[in-house]
Amino acid sequence: MALRILFGMATGALLGAFVAPHAPWLVDLVARPAGALFMRLLLVLVMPLAAAALVLGIAELKPGALGGVASRALGLTVALTATAVGVGVFLVTVVHPGRGIDRSALPAGKPVAAIDTPPIDTFVNMVPDNVIAAAAKGDLLGVLLVAVLVGLAVRRSSGEPARRLVEWVQGLFDVLVVGVQMVMKLAPVGVAGLTCVLVARTGLEGLAPLARFVAVVVGAILIQGIVVYGAALHLLARRSPLAFYRAIQPALAVAFSTASSAATLPTTLRVADSGLGLRPDLARFVLTVGASANQNGTALFEGVSVLFLAQLYGVDLSVSQSALIVIVSIAAGVGTAGVPGASLPVIAALATAVGLPPESVGVLVGFDRILDMCRTTLNVAGDLVIAACVDAEG
Repeated sequence: MALRILFGMATGALLGAFVAPHAPWLVDLVARPAGALFMRLLLVLVMPLAAAALVLGIAELKPGALGGVASRALGLTVALTATAVGVGVFLVTVVHPGRGIDRSALPAGKPVAAIDTPPIDTFVNMVPDNVIAAAAKGDLLGVLLVAVLVGLAVRRSSGEPARRLVEWVQGLFDVLVVGVQMVMKLAPVGVAGLTCVLVARTGLEGLAPLARFVAVVVGAILIQGIVVYGAALHLLARRSPLAFYRAIQPALAVAFSTASSAATLPTTLRVADSGLGLRPDLARFVLTVGASANQNGTALFEGVSVLFLAQLYGVDLSVSQSALIVIVSIAAGVGTAGVPGASLPVIAALATAVGLPPESVGVLVGFDRILDMCRTTLNVAGDLVIAACVDAEG
């Protein structure tokens, strides 16, 4: 499957670069609908599957295990996310990719005052007051919080009703996994469409003026994935990093092609079981939460992007503003939805908070998809690293 997906990406890139300029209908009538349908079919199954997996993961944990698993997973999530942001900020500060850019070509606009929301309200708003409305809005984190409550309630319940509910959720989970496997057979075609649209809109030469920024982001992702994750695997999970990455290759291929941690979740769960041999109950809990609440690559990208935009526009950030970017990026790594393009609204809000026009985010849009694929791969790898570390601790 991984080779077919890579072949689809290569085919889409060639069509977008050499065919689409002479046949615009290829993008509008073929590539864009094919890519959009693939993503819609995949994502429509992800939310109920994630909720079912989380309910089962909590319900099946051994008594007394949930608190330890959750605390260890949370601690590793915060530590790895902070490290990712730190690596990104260090590289963007040293390389200074925003230097030497013609600012007359940048999107112009006036800064808009950011809404001053108290931090406590941000956490309160994470809990939905209507789970159906949250699902309709695509609020995966809100739905997962409700799934956590249901799972906890099942653990405290006993008797036939609780057993029947678990059996029903297990049946739902199994059916949705089969549905995702069916949709993934269309992945080469869908990925070809997504890649064709990307290349046709930006052009291969569109990456040249921002090559340094791309290099900083990719370099930071590689450092986090190879050095930081490698150290965590060796010291905490007591696993060979090389063997680990070889085992999770299918999940990384899907993550890279779809740019969605949520859409990759079924494959992530499968490789955790068959490739890594992790405990099913623990893996379901850690990986399902991680698909929405452990976005190392996204946090890294958000911090680097705002600092890069400040360099582009010649805005000198104060120490407090730089600290705000780091802190919000770490927090956003927990709350950003695991779907393509979810980080752009966070970057726009951060840019506004430090005096940049919200239109400045337009600089990132052209190549966001490519970097989204890279950072999503890091996100999924991070989920599996944390699951392996927690599993090794017992």
